[in-house]
Amino acid sequence: MSTADEQRLFTEACLHGLRARLCDDIDSLDSHLPPHVAKLARKVTEVLEEPQPATT
Repeated sequence: MSTADEQRLFTEACLHGLRARLCDDIDSLDSHLPPHVAKLARKVTEVLEEPQPATT
């Protein structure tokens, strides 16, 4: 897999993960995404679920 393909895959997973988190519909990731994209998108939703410390 080329670097451009990896970046595209990561970007796609981030967008799907963000959408799933905002819609509170994480299970939808498995229904319409290829397994490797769904796996990465789930990781994104996990990170978005964790409270992040505020930076000042």
